[in-house]
Amino acid sequence: MDFKKEFFKYFQYWPWFLLSLIISLGAAFLFIKSVSPTYETTAVIFLDKKKEEKTQIITISSDQKSKDDNLEDEIRLITSNDFLLKVVKNLNFNISYFQKVYNIQNSYLNAVPFVLYPTVSNDSLPQIAYDIKLDQQGFIIVDPATKQTFNSNGYDGKQVIAGLPFSIQLSGKAKQDSSAYFDNEYVVRLEPTAVVLNNLKESLVVLPDENSKGTLELFHKGTSPIRSRQILNEIISLFDKYIVINKQKSFKNTVAYLNQRIKSFSKEKDSIESAKENFLKNNDILVMDSYIVDKTKDKYDKNESSMLNERQIALTYNAINDIKSSSITSALGTDYNLESPSVNQMLMNYNSRLLESELILQRAQKNNPAYISLVSQLRVQKQAILNSLEGYLSLLKQNNKVNRSEQSIANSAAKSIPTKDRILGNINSKLGMKEETYVLLLQKREEAILNGAILESNLTTLNSPATNYSPVFPQPKPFMLGAFLFGLLIPFGIVYLKLQLDTKIHNEDDIQNKYPNIPFLGTIPVIDTKEILDNSANSRSIIAEATRTLYSNISYLLPTVKEKKGNVILFTSSFQGEGKSFSAFHNAITISNLNKKVLLIGVDLRNPQLHEYFNIDKDVLGLTNYLSNKSEDWKKFLIKDSNFSENMDTLFAGEIPPNPTQLLTNSNFETLIEEAKGIYDFIILDSAPVQMVSDTFNFSQLADVTVFVTKYNFTDKSTLNQVNNFIKKEQLKNVGIIINEVSTRSTYGYNYGYSYGYQYQDSKLKKPWYKKVFS
Repeated sequence: MDFKKEFFKYFQYWPWFLLSLIISLGAAFLFIKSVSPTYETTAVIFLDKKKEEKTQIITISSDQKSKDDNLEDEIRLITSNDFLLKVVKNLNFNISYFQKVYNIQNSYLNAVPFVLYPTVSNDSLPQIAYDIKLDQQGFIIVDPATKQTFNSNGYDGKQVIAGLPFSIQLSGKAKQDSSAYFDNEYVVRLEPTAVVLNNLKESLVVLPDENSKGTLELFHKGTSPIRSRQILNEIISLFDKYIVINKQKSFKNTVAYLNQRIKSFSKEKDSIESAKENFLKNNDILVMDSYIVDKTKDKYDKNESSMLNERQIALTYNAINDIKSSSITSALGTDYNLESPSVNQMLMNYNSRLLESELILQRAQKNNPAYISLVSQLRVQKQAILNSLEGYLSLLKQNNKVNRSEQSIANSAAKSIPTKDRILGNINSKLGMKEETYVLLLQKREEAILNGAILESNLTTLNSPATNYSPVFPQPKPFMLGAFLFGLLIPFGIVYLKLQLDTKIHNEDDIQNKYPNIPFLGTIPVIDTKEILDNSANSRSIIAEATRTLYSNISYLLPTVKEKKGNVILFTSSFQGEGKSFSAFHNAITISNLNKKVLLIGVDLRNPQLHEYFNIDKDVLGLTNYLSNKSEDWKKFLIKDSNFSENMDTLFAGEIPPNPTQLLTNSNFETLIEEAKGIYDFIILDSAPVQMVSDTFNFSQLADVTVFVTKYNFTDKSTLNQVNNFIKKEQLKNVGIIINEVSTRSTYGYNYGYSYGYQYQDSKLKKPWYKKVFS
């Protein structure tokens, strides 16, 4: 990117930039001087969360603690409508007092020599301002919007003035010398509560300190530092009271909740104790451990007794069988281990009698009556023993049934011990939990009562409200810098938009950037009428230099041929008025002044323009006369004018024919060109515009170079698309483009006034300062 060129694109509009800067900086300066500065007042408070946790009855999780450290709830509270509404009401911000001054906006006052008493509610106050002045009769009140004046006679405020939403009374201090305030003017602004609340919310900012947990920073922006400090002090005071009130409410709610829970747990504990008592009674349990020992021992005893009884039965059966199988003379056993003393005694008696019988038998025979009687007694006694054993056996069997029943009962009681122990354990566990909770609730209630007796806020003011007297708005340096940039940006944007929307051709870049394949031949500057005639061989005019440069560039496009014949240069354009005739005329003069024989032919048969440069009649005989009659000699229609050049001949278009296309398509014109090539070094053709008629395309193949003329700030860039299409279709041959009527002033980075004729400039001529800097 050519920064120099880009700079001069915009620099040519420097008056716009200068005017915009003057207006912008002037407006900014007047604004700074006329507006009341806005100051920022700050305060820092600290909330001791650890101190608050110590007084809490119910602890919270670490996640909740980390959330509380963010102080989101506190910020939400301070910025809430209800909280700020209390600030507005406590400070009575619905009425604001100002001293009227004229160098800056009205300045806020905390003390004025009068007091306003609204006659309507603060919520219904209109948003309005009044000018107030004191005089000897009372107060003069003016509505600036309607210019309506109200007079309040006296200073006592007893008069009710229709149309005013307030009454006014002189303050106690001002009553001592009211005349001291006669020269002062005041402004009273009334605002409904909703407006004041909204303004307060917009001017207040509450942020947590990221580097210090539990710390809040309060910011208030306003034109009155005193008022800002009042607001922050009131916010801190209300917030401190809110913390204490909230703790008191929490204390009351906590104690009430604990009392309710203690009462509920007391009932639940009593209910569990009653259930335990009923369970012990129903199961005949005094102490569970003794109950387990007793039931276990009873089971063991019953099993032992049952086993002993069954053993006696077995021994009894054995004794019966043994006695039955023994003879009458055999001794009976006494080691049956029966637990029947009578049976054991009978066995011993039986054996004693048997012993007596044996003694008798030793002294006598078996037929001894004493022996026989003794044997008979033994039989009877043996039978009695058997009868006793049968009776004992029957008794044992009965005892066995009883023992089995008792054993089953004891076993069942022993098996139920785990279940009863579990049931009782659950009851004891529930009772224990209830008792522990009950004791804990009692403890918590005592703690709550103690904490309630010493309730205090955990808020500490680290930095009292203080005002930074460097205004935050308007800040002179940044504001003026912004105005300076704004003053540059506005014209820059306008110029940029103008340049972007500009579709006209201005310079070589407009052509080369779009179609670099099309050669750019040069520019012809805009000149006045006097300069048109000054294109002689020794001319130092701009037009002469421009056309000489143009000829040099055209020379590079001319084809190299061995046969020495004249070159045909065709001048055309898109539309009428772009200066093709002007360019053809001056290029013909320039070439002829270089000792070249030149023939200038006006081929625009529909709208010829060359006659204007020679001051001759438009209908002079010329090309049309030859084309319509080949027998005519075209050379007799030539005009020589030594005022311009002795080497240039001109063939004008002649009378405007009704059929120009038919004339240009016949062979006469081609014959003319071939003959002229042998006579002249250059044949210059001034043809018709290519986008209006097709005449030029009928002979364009005869040209060696086609010069397509565009006009500065007139020809649209879309024309280049058409030219490129003509080249692709070979409707135009060996095309180069020139720009006509270019301004000699610096435009788009070029200065044509200094480009041409530089060799003739006075060396002492001073350049503009910006040219010196950027050259």
